Amino acid sequence: MKKALPIIVYTLVLVLVTGLISSGATLLIASAVRLGSGDTVTISQDEYALLQKYGKLDNILNLIKTVYVDDVSDEALIENAAYGMVALLEDPYSFYMDTESMEAMEESDSGQYVGIGATFTTDPDSGMMVLTRIYPDSPASESGLQVGDQLYAVNGENIVGMPTTDVTALVRGEEGTELTMTVLRGEEKTEQSYTMTRRKVDVVDVEYRLLDDGVLHITLSSFSTNADKAFKEAIEYGRKNGATGILLDLRGNGGGADNILQPIADLLLPEGLIFYTEDRSGNRNEYKSDAYNIGLPMVVLCDENSASASEVLIASLQDYGAATIVGATTFGKAVGQSTYTVDADGSGVHITTVRVYSPLGRNWHGEGLEPDIVVEQPDELKNNPLLCNDDNDVQYIEGLKVLRDMIPAQ
Repeated sequence: MKKALPIIVYTLVLVLVTGLISSGATLLIASAVRLGSGDTVTISQDEYALLQKYGKLDNILNLIKTVYVDDVSDEALIENAAYGMVALLEDPYSFYMDTESMEAMEESDSGQYVGIGATFTTDPDSGMMVLTRIYPDSPASESGLQVGDQLYAVNGENIVGMPTTDVTALVRGEEGTELTMTVLRGEEKTEQSYTMTRRKVDVVDVEYRLLDDGVLHITLSSFSTNADKAFKEAIEYGRKNGATGILLDLRGNGGGADNILQPIADLLLPEGLIFYTEDRSGNRNEYKSDAYNIGLPMVVLCDENSASASEVLIASLQDYGAATIVGATTFGKAVGQSTYTVDADGSGVHITTVRVYSPLGRNWHGEGLEPDIVVEQPDELKNNPLLCNDDNDVQYIEGLKVLRDMIPAQ
């Protein structure tokens, strides 16, 4: 983790450099003005005003380059400034990504990657990375890691406060290499370390089955990769086989992309608004359904790790009265991010750009969504969902009971 003071200084430097470049001035002009070499240059009034505005930052840059006890390369200054500038937003969902981190993000969207088979998200209160899902038959599931574990270190390196993509880059690596993850567990924050071997992990976002009484049970783990296509396959399977109701499990679903969410919501909602976003200027962007929905009785399962896009779907279903929500209060993320490439080296910024609202104008950021029927999972199952089965999963059992009561008698 970068030290606070250098980050601030580097950020000021990057602000200067970025400002000069965006105004049309060149670094050569900036250098000439700073050094007072006697050369004559012509700049616009706006450019001159910008140089005056950032004169203090230019002086700091000059001091670092001329009197600081150690040499610091321009590349290091700019790279750390990029981290620091975004970090100063104090937004857990906004972060700078170097080239490697950007590549890791693209790899995770491809449907397969080399890693341990676990997903995690940032707790906005503690700033810690929290495990939200562990894939079956993965290095993570075999190691003893549990959902709810807080990531503390990777191979001995403290990762507290690191951007999500930087942690992801540390966790992933070459197939067959070993990785040691240190986590804090439970209210006592007991420290545990687990060593595992990286291998290829297939991302499976949608699983479904048809129960004997016609209930279509769909587990949607993420709104990514080809989840929209797989979800449509699940719905079509239910149609063809006489499904009488849908039990949709969004527990542990940390969200994903709008372009995956929209076609999924379209299968479940009546015609109308799915959700809308507003940017810093109040500009509104609406996402709508065209009423393709299957129109069956539906129950949705959620928990404290249902976040972002999964919460958008839950809120919309609640607003339309299209489903009964069963489980625990959701995570509470109702802002959206965009990813931008900022340099030819492939580095980029993932930054919060909009607030998200349900069709009725609800924004649940920081609070979460309250289910229609609250059912708390026992701690043993909450921490390790892999132990859940049809006989002990109290949220699943209650959701199924509620759904069956909603299905008309044959």
